[in-house]
Amino acid sequence: MKQWIKAAGLSLVILSSSMYAQAAEAAQKVGYVATGQAMAQLAKRYNVAEKLRGEFKDRIDELRGIESRMKTKVDKMKRDGELMSASDRTKLQREMASLESNYKLKAKALQEDQRRRGAEEEQKLVQKIRKAIQDVAKREGYDMVIDANAVLHANPKDDLSSKVISAVK
Repeated sequence: MKQWIKAAGLSLVILSSSMYAQAAEAAQKVGYVATGQAMAQLAKRYNVAEKLRGEFKDRIDELRGIESRMKTKVDKMKRDGELMSASDRTKLQREMASLESNYKLKAKALQEDQRRRGAEEEQKLVQKIRKAIQDVAKREGYDMVIDANAVLHANPKDDLSSKVISAVK
């Protein structure tokens, strides 16, 4: 009886392992995409940096104007500071402090707005890439697509990066 149980158990193990082996063979077709590269190329294609620069151009110019006025006042203080009366020197120092405060406030607000808008534009590109990946995977019969950074070794024929980039609308 023990021999029969061992034989049945062994055959069960062999049968189940062969089923798993077949399942693993027919498992999934896996592709990969270099999403970082795709993001960079698409950002270039859609001129994201240029678009954001144009959007914030007036505010950047305003900050440059404040910088220029601050530099002028500092130069004046260095050049004429010792010749000025105490009240003129104090007045100039207050103007410089006011300009610096205004500059810092506007620069911080600009930085935050640029960061927020940059993230919004990046999110738009991410959505476009995701959609393109899904379309390409479906069209090419891939069951799974992963980021190229997670791949240690893969067949170059499974690199879908160029197909995804060209599929983005």
